[in-house]
Amino acid sequence: MLFLHQALTWGFLLTLVPLLIHLINMMRHQRVQWAAMEFLLQSYRKHRQWVWLKQFLLLMARMLAVALIVALLAQLITRDRWLQFFGGQTTHHYVLLDDSYSMSERTSGASAFDVARQAITRLVAGAENADSPQRFTLVRYSQAAKSSAAGDSSSLSSAVDFNAAIAANGLELKLQEKFRTVEPTELSLGPDPALALVNQLIGDSPDEVPLVHLFSDFRQPDWDAAAETKEQLRRLREHKAEIHLLQCARPAEPNLGIIEISPANDTRAAAVPLFVNIKVKNHGLRPVSRVQVKVRSIEYPAEDVQAAAIEQLQGTSEDVVTLMIEELGPGESVVRRAQLYFPKPGKHVVEASIPDDSVAADNRRWCVIDFPVGERVLIVDGAIDQQHAYYLQAAMQPLQRSVTGLRPEVKPAAFLRDISPEALRTYSAVYLLDVPRLDDRAVENLEGYVTSGGGLAIFLGPGAQADYYNRSLFKEGQGLMPYPIGFEYELAAAIDDGSPDVELTNHPIFSFFTAQTNPLVSGITVERYRRPKEGWKESLGDGEQTTAVIARLRDRQPLMLERSFGNGRVVCLTTTLAPDWNDWAKNPSFVVLLLKLQGYLASPERMDDPRLVGTPVEVNLDPEQFQNEMTFVIPGPQRVERTTIVQNLVADTSSQRVRGTIGDPRTGKEVGATDRSGVYEAWPVTTLGEVALQRWALNVAPTEGNVATIDGQELVRQLEPVAVQFHRAENYQQDISQMAGVDLSPWLLAALIALLIGEQALAYFASYHLVQGGAK
Repeated sequence: MLFLHQALTWGFLLTLVPLLIHLINMMRHQRVQWAAMEFLLQSYRKHRQWVWLKQFLLLMARMLAVALIVALLAQLITRDRWLQFFGGQTTHHYVLLDDSYSMSERTSGASAFDVARQAITRLVAGAENADSPQRFTLVRYSQAAKSSAAGDSSSLSSAVDFNAAIAANGLELKLQEKFRTVEPTELSLGPDPALALVNQLIGDSPDEVPLVHLFSDFRQPDWDAAAETKEQLRRLREHKAEIHLLQCARPAEPNLGIIEISPANDTRAAAVPLFVNIKVKNHGLRPVSRVQVKVRSIEYPAEDVQAAAIEQLQGTSEDVVTLMIEELGPGESVVRRAQLYFPKPGKHVVEASIPDDSVAADNRRWCVIDFPVGERVLIVDGAIDQQHAYYLQAAMQPLQRSVTGLRPEVKPAAFLRDISPEALRTYSAVYLLDVPRLDDRAVENLEGYVTSGGGLAIFLGPGAQADYYNRSLFKEGQGLMPYPIGFEYELAAAIDDGSPDVELTNHPIFSFFTAQTNPLVSGITVERYRRPKEGWKESLGDGEQTTAVIARLRDRQPLMLERSFGNGRVVCLTTTLAPDWNDWAKNPSFVVLLLKLQGYLASPERMDDPRLVGTPVEVNLDPEQFQNEMTFVIPGPQRVERTTIVQNLVADTSSQRVRGTIGDPRTGKEVGATDRSGVYEAWPVTTLGEVALQRWALNVAPTEGNVATIDGQELVRQLEPVAVQFHRAENYQQDISQMAGVDLSPWLLAALIALLIGEQALAYFASYHLVQGGAK
């Protein structure tokens, strides 16, 4: 037994007050000699034991009434000892701890995770002092998510920090020791895997009384319209579990986060400047002003990688620029651009950071950009005189001293038939310039290239065979060709000289020109083009294969069309590249548009594989070209630290390649190795002793930085008819005590009322009363 309000238990001393009053009353009695009393004294001596008993019972009743009143005020609770005596039922506390990075939000010097740790410690202390058997299980979101990803039910018991631990002396100390090494992760996690795990654990122990305590910050993105979470909670209630939701977050502090850092869709090559876009969002509830965004570059020249040992490779760091955001309102985001320049080829790193605030995890973001010596571009010209390729090469390398980073290579159509898919992927884009037809093998290679993320540009002309293109490339809307081509048409002369031949849409390729009041493209003259086949509709296909017109002619017919195909893009121009059917190649806009087109086509293929924290890192290699051992380099606890993981590569029989993996729960390979944001490296070594360095940037999920919390009462309403109780974690001590036993207040009140009635009846019978006919 215990009392919720221990200080009021001093009131039990008041039970002595009736005894004190009785003693005082006895001291006030005076002896008076009276002969008539002799008869009464003889009667008293004859019945005094009975009188004393009644007086004693009356005194005890009054003392007990005072004790019951004190017990009511102090709120007496107790465990059900009858259940222990007859069945030995155990109360099992299942504690779910949210360790996503939003729990690191600091308010008044303490994080939401600190609040959760303190409340859980109090919960264990209360369980240790309970009268009945108590067990304790602690499940962290991160561990449950990894167990769920592994898909191995046998690993459920290993996914918890404490599994059905007996709440006895020493458990609180063990918990405190565990909490010294447990901090919020940098993962974005929801409650569903942890709830599913607890549902299974409760199902395995049907004879226990389950109490589920979910400690979280209850951010709106995780709990608004969370159907799966509601279903998991409903299953808990079916297991007769009592559910308590504990709010650990305090009123939100301002929080800014860098939610994106990405290179612009321009050519990437050594010694060619490149813009990087950085997006910052205000997750807080108040506007902020004068936010500094620092951009830093880290250069890793390719020759340094070959010469340096893994632990010695540090790179050359340089502060590029500090960008200023004058004002950012609540929920608003803004994009700033920084220009980078790397004179040497290599896989270089760009880091953006803002000053630390309440949530530090989203204040830094990285991207890895591969700057080769130059971008290889494949050109296939169907004209005998190769004049289309001439103009395209001139645009990609306009002057002797101009550095565009592009390395065009002109090949015949047969080249696409004979090249291997791996070799074809080394080209950033492929251009088909009025090619009459291709071999089936060439079409297969092109489809595989574009599906894997490559870019393809198709320029039509008099040489393109309509029947072949429609049959082998268009394929009724399922092929590479964006539209079925028809006959050649002449563009009718303009009625009004002010009407341009070309109309552009708001597309990234035309961003430079659409921003101008007098775009240069207005001077382009188009004479002939290949109109779509009769009956064609502008949008065909479904899913990832869609077609859109991005530029039109004066007669509203398509001039330029775009088609998504797998992970890549196809852009088709219905006229020639060389100035046969138009004078575009002679227009000042030609070079700019071609470079923009190249950047747009190449961007899917050269994407830097942006990943979120917790994503496995996997490397697949040819066993005949690489050694069997490889080293991974991951960020250490401190940003300047580098931790190495050496692995023997595992053979993959399905692909006849070898694989190295970290952070993959399915394989058990270095589980948790990718849970920290930063730059990750793989150092595979070829059989010739050369390093084929691969590098990735793993960043935190941008939405997890949203510190807006859901209202407790609103959450309880949303979860109806599932019964849950919502508490503040700081005030959970009283609730813990209530769960540690049965509140006896109603029973004490009933007992007090019955006792007072009995006391009045006993007082009546223990006293003297005047009755008709004499005294009694």
